[in-house]
Amino acid sequence: MNLTKINLRGPRGIITSPNYPVQYENNAHCVWVITAMDPGKVNSLLYCYYICELSVCDEVTKFCLTSSAQLLQVIKLSFEEFDLERGYDTLTVGDGGKIGDTRRVLYVLTGTSVPDLIVSLSNQMWLHLQSDDTIGSAGFKAVYEEIERGGCGDPGVPAFGRRSGDRFQHGDVLTFFCQSAFELVGERTITCQHNNQWSGNKPSCVCEYGFITLLSISISH
Repeated sequence: MNLTKINLRGPRGIITSPNYPVQYENNAHCVWVITAMDPGKVNSLLYCYYICELSVCDEVTKFCLTSSAQLLQVIKLSFEEFDLERGYDTLTVGDGGKIGDTRRVLYVLTGTSVPDLIVSLSNQMWLHLQSDDTIGSAGFKAVYEEIERGGCGDPGVPAFGRRSGDRFQHGDVLTFFCQSAFELVGERTITCQHNNQWSGNKPSCVCEYGFITLLSISISH
C-alpha cells in the first residue's frame, strides 16, 4: 500500500482528490492533515471601572485594564463536489489525534451526495481517502477554513430559499424557508450543538410542480 500524506496549514485552502476532476486511481490511500496556523489566537479585551472620589461621588475616575483571552481556532470543511464509488471507496474525516483512530472519526463519506459542512473540535482535522482495486470516480473538491471555536460555521442558504438567523455559535438556531412554488425538503430548523455540528443538514427547496410543468408555465408567459 502506497500512502500519500499531505500536510496543510490555514487560514484557508482547497483540497482535491488525486487527478481531480479526472478519475482518481485504484488502490488509493491518501491522507490530508489540516492544522490551524494560529491555534491559540489571543484577543485583547478592554475592561473599564468607575470609582467615586471624595466619598460623596462628586467626581468619578475611570480606570481601564486590558485582559487577554485565548481563542482556539478550529477547522471548517465545506465540500463543493463529491463523487466516490458508493460502498467501496470512502473518505474518512477525523478530528486531531492519530490518523485512523476510530475514536476520532467524525464522518465516513461515500457515494455522490455532497456532504454538508464539517467542523473539527480541535485545531486539527485529517482526511483519509481509500479506494478499492476497481471502478474509480471523479473524486471530490473541498474548501477548508479556520474559524473560532464555539461555533458550527455558516451552513449556507438553499437555492430558491432564504434563512432566518445569521449567528453560528453554540445554541444559535437557523430557520429556512422556500420561495413560492417550492417545497422545503429536510429540517426547517437546525441548532448549533456543542460538538460544533449542526443538529441537521441544510435543507433543499424543490419545485412542487416538477420541472416540466414549471417550464411550460414559463414558456406560456
